[in-house]
Amino acid sequence: MSHTPWYLPLERCRTLDEIGILWHGLLEARQAGPTWPEPRYADAMLQLTGMSSLPPQLKLGALLAWGSAFDVDLRLALGALLEAVLEADQPWPDAVAASVSDNGGALLLETADPWLGAFIAGRMAGLRETFVHDGVRPDAWQAAFWKRFLEMACRHGDVEAVRRALEQGADPLADGGAAIAAAAAADVNEVLACLLDHAGDARQAVLEIAFPAAAAANATATLTFLLAQGVDIAGTGTGTGSAALAAAARHLAIEAFEWLLEHGADARDQDVLAAAASTLDETMVELALAAGAAVDGSALPAFLAALDSTPWELYSVETEFFDWRVDVLALLLRHGLRPDAGELAAALRGDEHRREVMQALLERDDARELRLSLPG
Repeated sequence: MSHTPWYLPLERCRTLDEIGILWHGLLEARQAGPTWPEPRYADAMLQLTGMSSLPPQLKLGALLAWGSAFDVDLRLALGALLEAVLEADQPWPDAVAASVSDNGGALLLETADPWLGAFIAGRMAGLRETFVHDGVRPDAWQAAFWKRFLEMACRHGDVEAVRRALEQGADPLADGGAAIAAAAAADVNEVLACLLDHAGDARQAVLEIAFPAAAAANATATLTFLLAQGVDIAGTGTGTGSAALAAAARHLAIEAFEWLLEHGADARDQDVLAAAASTLDETMVELALAAGAAVDGSALPAFLAALDSTPWELYSVETEFFDWRVDVLALLLRHGLRPDAGELAAALRGDEHRREVMQALLERDDARELRLSLPG
């Protein structure tokens, strides 16, 4: 999202027809149309709905006229803007009033294109009917909008939009703290400061979500900021050093991984080694092992991570991981990791893919020297 809002030229429009002249060109100029990669278009629609100073009726009319329902849930916009639209209390045309008027007022906007006006009215009626059909009140969609808007604003590091969402009651801890994690990954500490100031008694929960998220994003400046805000990096909570180390390892965030070690994070938790193994990257596994990752603990999580992981977010979606799995498992064996025979047998039972990888491992010279055998 550009620092200059895409919709800014629309602010001087006074009619739907004036907006229509500019709409598609502005989106395409910002590479935010429906054909561009997600979530650009959905973000643009959220930004317009939540931040534009256009009259609510005109905003909603534009969204209903040209918004793509395949790329954004227009019920979010209707929920956010419905209260202001209802104040107008416009009657439905006589031809449809009997079937839709029980669901609230109409949205009737002047336009030179009568078909467009009818389309907007019909789309409004259809969306309103979904509220009745689903048994969901419009204010629930209003809350859903501001929750989604907050996550988008955090992801883009837009402090003004974050404040706007918080003023409207958005909960940063909703959806497992998705907005907080997005803010930490965005590496914009002013946004995190805003969330922490708003958190009150939930401040610790915000820190515990943000710290691993910053580690996963390799955002060492944000890690430094969060440490200064009171993160207990050597503690045992879900947001402390071990969890952050695992997040950094899982995303090959090597700078963050090394930063965490330098600042006292404990790598002995078995989740750290399993996270490193899930990358199928031998260098990452070596780093974890060198940091003291649990060689003496249960080796099964690390073995299963290597057997099952398909880390396409780190590599090409066309990558073949078979040989990589064998190499990582062999590396774990060389460092002395031995899963419990009974646990491994149970994990391999009925899983042909896992057994094929283990069979390839056992055919290697280094495995034969260790006198390993495939559990029955």
